Amino acid sequence: MRYSQYNGSHKAWPTGSAFSEVVFDVPVYRGWPERSYDVLGHIQFKNPNMHWNQGDMKLAASKAKQMGGDAILMIPKGDMTSTTLGAERNDLGMGSD
Repeated sequence: MRYSQYNGSHKAWPTGSAFSEVVFDVPVYRGWPERSYDVLGHIQFKNPNMHWNQGDMKLAASKAKQMGGDAILMIPKGDMTSTTLGAERNDLGMGSD
């Protein structure tokens, strides 16, 4: 698992409503959170084709808290059906693949 710090400009990232898992060091959102937030960075597997399991989310939540984060927002890598999602992935330097 690799953490990359975000160095872009702070902006009004999308918000919405989403389920979140609150059993880890920080909440893990599976969609846009209900309130505004700042992006500190992103965490990904060295192998981008791997899928996240509970142990991975626990490790990522611990890393996020260690880096000063107070939540994780899971952004599906392969879902490019949303133009908002695609644009946000590009703004974060994550690309579309």
